[in-house]
Amino acid sequence: NTLPRFSSSQFQQTRDLLVNHLLDHDNKDRLLALLAQFSQLFDNSRHNISNIVVENVFNTVPHSPPAFRPHRNPHHREETQRLIDEFLEAGMIQESNSPYAAPAFIVPRKDNRPGRLVVDYRALNKITIPDASPLPHMEDLLQELGKGYKYFSRLDLKSGYHQFRIPTADRPKTAFVVSQGHYEFRVLSMGPQNAPAAFQKTMYAVMKSCREFCHVFLDYIIICSKSFDEHINHLKLAFEALAKQQLVLNASKCELAVQRVVVLGHTVSDTAIAPTTDAIQAILDLKEPRTLKETNKFLGGIAYYRKFVPHFSHIAAPI
Repeated sequence: NTLPRFSSSQFQQTRDLLVNHLLDHDNKDRLLALLAQFSQLFDNSRHNISNIVVENVFNTVPHSPPAFRPHRNPHHREETQRLIDEFLEAGMIQESNSPYAAPAFIVPRKDNRPGRLVVDYRALNKITIPDASPLPHMEDLLQELGKGYKYFSRLDLKSGYHQFRIPTADRPKTAFVVSQGHYEFRVLSMGPQNAPAAFQKTMYAVMKSCREFCHVFLDYIIICSKSFDEHINHLKLAFEALAKQQLVLNASKCELAVQRVVVLGHTVSDTAIAPTTDAIQAILDLKEPRTLKETNKFLGGIAYYRKFVPHFSHIAAPI
C-alpha cells in the first residue's frame, strides 16, 4: 500500500522549504528528485496512521479500573468538541464503554494556536508495570554526531505517537472523559508511562537497516554522512524504511542535507558541538537566585551545559 500523494502546490511548498538552502544546482536537483520519489512522506494534509502496532504499553498489576468524572471547563467546550470531532474523523479515537475513565482537558498554547487535548493518566500509571527499556543518553548521541560528519538531516515524525496503532485489547485502558462524552484511543497517546520506551523501541526497529548512519531519539531521526553523495544514498535508505511502514514526516520541522544541525539544544557541525545561541541567551537572561528553590532551578538550568565551562563544579560550589 502507498499513501495518497498530496496536491502539487503542497508538494512544491514542501520541496522549496527543504532544498532552498542548497547553492550547488546539481546537489539541489538530486535532492529534488529524491523528494519527488518520496513525496508521500511529507503529506501533512491530514492525520496519518501507519501500519505499525505497538505492543506491551499497558501491562498492569491486578487492579480495579480507575474512573473519574470529567473536568468542567465551559471556556474550552467548543475547542474540546472540535478536537474530539477531528480525532474521531481521523480514526484516532472511538466512543467507549470502558470501565476506565481518565479526565481530559485542553492546554492552551502560548502562540494562539489551537490548544492540545491532554489526558491525565496518573491513576493508570500507578498500576502500570514499568518498561525498563532505556532511552538514548544525550551525551552518547552528541558524541556519535561529533565525529566530523559533513552533512546532516533531521527528520521529525508528524504527531509521532498518533501514527502508531495499539492493540484492540489495550484500547479500553486508554479511555478518557470530557463533558461531551467517553472515548478511547485507537493509537498511542501521550501520557502513559511506557509510551516513550515503546515508541523508542519501535523506531529502533523501523530504522534498523539504517543503524550505521542513523540515530533515533523518540520522534526525530538524525542522519549523518561524510559526503553529499553518501548523504543522498543514506536519505534514500531512510526514506524507504519510513515509507515501508507508511510513516509521515513533519516537513516544517525537517532539515535535509545541512552542514550544521541543532540537536537537543546543541549546534553540531563537522568541526564543533556548541550550545545554541538561544540556549546561551536563555542562560544570560536567568535572574539571580535569592531563595533555595530559585538556586536549585538556576543550577539545573546551567548544569545542562556544564561540559562547556572549565572547572564548572569549582565555580558553582559557592552557590
